[in-house]
Amino acid sequence: MPAPSKRIHIRIQSNQQQKPTNETLLIPLAATDDDIRDLILTAADVPLAVSADVVVKVRRPDGTLVGLGSLEERGSGDGERYLVEVKDDTTAYHEPIARTLSQLTATTSPDELASLRAAINELKNQLEEIDKTGISRVALPRTPKKAVRRVSKIDPRYLAQPKYIFTDETRNYLKGPSFDNWQWEENEMLALLEFMMTELSLVEEFKLELGLLKRFLQSVKDGYNMNMYGILHTTGVVAKLKPLDKLILIFSAIGHDLDHPVAGSVLDKKATITPIKSMVSPQHSRPLCLPSPLNISRATARTDLAIIYNDIAPLENHHCAVLFTLIRETGVLANLPDPIYREFRKGVIRCILATDMARHGDLMSGFKKCLDAPGGFNFEDGEHKSMLLQMIMKCADISNEVRPTDVAEPWVDCLLEEFFTQSDLEKAQGLPYAPFMDREKVTKANAQVGFIAFVMVPLFELVSKVLPNMEEPIMKPIQQALAYYKDLQEKEKQEKAEQERKAKEGGGEVQAVAVKA
Repeated sequence: MPAPSKRIHIRIQSNQQQKPTNETLLIPLAATDDDIRDLILTAADVPLAVSADVVVKVRRPDGTLVGLGSLEERGSGDGERYLVEVKDDTTAYHEPIARTLSQLTATTSPDELASLRAAINELKNQLEEIDKTGISRVALPRTPKKAVRRVSKIDPRYLAQPKYIFTDETRNYLKGPSFDNWQWEENEMLALLEFMMTELSLVEEFKLELGLLKRFLQSVKDGYNMNMYGILHTTGVVAKLKPLDKLILIFSAIGHDLDHPVAGSVLDKKATITPIKSMVSPQHSRPLCLPSPLNISRATARTDLAIIYNDIAPLENHHCAVLFTLIRETGVLANLPDPIYREFRKGVIRCILATDMARHGDLMSGFKKCLDAPGGFNFEDGEHKSMLLQMIMKCADISNEVRPTDVAEPWVDCLLEEFFTQSDLEKAQGLPYAPFMDREKVTKANAQVGFIAFVMVPLFELVSKVLPNMEEPIMKPIQQALAYYKDLQEKEKQEKAEQERKAKEGGGEVQAVAVKA
């Protein structure tokens, strides 16, 4: 269910604005006084740098002062709105600064003044850069031991950021399947997600409040390797999807790896779950067509998540639970009618659970049945549409090799290192470990050749029977990646053979010397 909220109509009088303005706030009932204050300051266009020095007073129409937590729903007429006074007291600091500057100007030589001005400008530029990107550097609290992470106070800095304006080149690049996430700061990625939702008409269609959307995106600022948006636009299927289908897909893509555990916590029954962004990589791709190794390890080690979800896709179920907790507590979908929300929730759960590789074979078989049905695949058939959304989500989840090698390979390196670390821990604790996660036996080339040939190619070829235009922008890069890793695999074999030959020759020489002696 959407988070319960109240709609508050206010009239803001601020010394930042020439005349009073009317605003309407949608405030979740769980919001704190600080949350409400931040929302009011955002509505009043108060700059982040001075927000701590701003006084906010709220009065009823009769002039009675009220607390922020006491705001109640009332009419939107001018005589019914709450009156909000926003006063910036920072002017008290301006006069001393002005006097100091005047004194410096009077007592400093022109050369010294020019040097000082350059130093101040450089410092100003550095501070502005910190203010722009600092939101991505804020350390988020670790997840409590509960299965679901709760949202505390959202950092207001992202809410106060100016709206990003993207060039046509960036917009078109974003719609392709080869998006390079390494080139973007985290706060820029959040802005790109906001742009996607706006461009897909989801903000308008479902009446999403931009302030609440920003809060939601900030709260899920976690690792992800999403390529769903590029797949939708490249294939043109976006034109055949209904608004609710798009909403389901984009929220599934955002939430399908939320609160993913680092390798070290996989086997720790009591470990808190740390956002994977702290490891740089979201670890999405599966190297082989096998059930998710992290899920197997969690079940074997009897972790909290395995117990909570009865060993059934504990990670994917956990990602769903975290996502819907954030949706509820940020109120981002508060305007969705209950029937639409229920349909949305069912669709998102289906899509996220579809990323569990333990279900890979069943989903492939189910989609083939849709293709083989009388009349073929039918976009108007609810079951067919549901299967397609799940398959799109699967493609997006393992789409890493669609990107250029210099973009894709760092993800592979991070993923393998996580698997190797997990295998090391399993060995140390005397637990069974998957052979394909053993650093002593597995190479990157072997893992990727198996994954691409036996998972990616069959999956994308099957989906291409419904989604057009996949050959050049998607299938060709996958085949190129397969050729790249096959070549690397061959080089590894040659190097290994050469090492064995040298070792054998060296052993023969030692033996000959021993006989001669």
